[in-house]
Amino acid sequence: MALASELMGRDRLRLPDWVDTDTRYLVVLDVPEQAVLRLASTLRLHKPDRRLQVCRDPSVVKRLVIALKRPAPWEGILDAYVFNDSLVVVLGDMSVGEFPVGRLPKVRRFEPAVVSRFEIDSAGSYLHWPDRDVHMGPSQMLQAVDPMHLADVEIRRYELENVSRALLDMRHDRQLKQTEIPGLSERHVRRLEKEEIRLTVEAADKFARALELTLSEFLDELSERITALRGTVGPKRPREQVDERRNAVLTGS
Repeated sequence: MALASELMGRDRLRLPDWVDTDTRYLVVLDVPEQAVLRLASTLRLHKPDRRLQVCRDPSVVKRLVIALKRPAPWEGILDAYVFNDSLVVVLGDMSVGEFPVGRLPKVRRFEPAVVSRFEIDSAGSYLHWPDRDVHMGPSQMLQAVDPMHLADVEIRRYELENVSRALLDMRHDRQLKQTEIPGLSERHVRRLEKEEIRLTVEAADKFARALELTLSEFLDELSERITALRGTVGPKRPREQVDERRNAVLTGS
């Protein structure tokens, strides 16, 4: 975290020593709006994996800190705004989601003026439309726009070994052969069950159909079996993905 004067002073010729290649997020406070365009050059944000996000709400700093403490940072909201017919949300991992308003449950029925009148929860857990008393978090938005996204997130929560064993047990319990998973070759099923490849959403959907389950029911059973295999109370949280990208979050004056 730094002040604009530390980075953009008249005599500042180079970045401070503590801003290096390992810097993941840099929060710059009190940036005059007329100086924002200079900041990208000052911070050398010239590569695609480096991005500048400008926010006028100082609370974004608190929401970023909370998001980085979450098991899955994307479950937090840093900033949000309406652009054209979409709700644009900056998630806790600094990814940007564009959610067409017409595909968001309840919100799609709001008048245009009401859509933009939302508040961001102080911890970044959800957006709140006080005019209609509607709350919506990142997972609900993602599920509405891309149902497969959360399935992929769920699958990646588990260790390869446990997924393979659970798949094998689920197939055996239904007395299905490896050749009886429509859409997957016997070799593909064998590799999944021998920990040679990771389960994808597409493969999970085919397994679910063969087991006469919906994808949601399949994931629920997979989770229960993996929990039983580990002998723990609840599912293991995912390892935090280390994002080496350098990003800057700004709060302008």
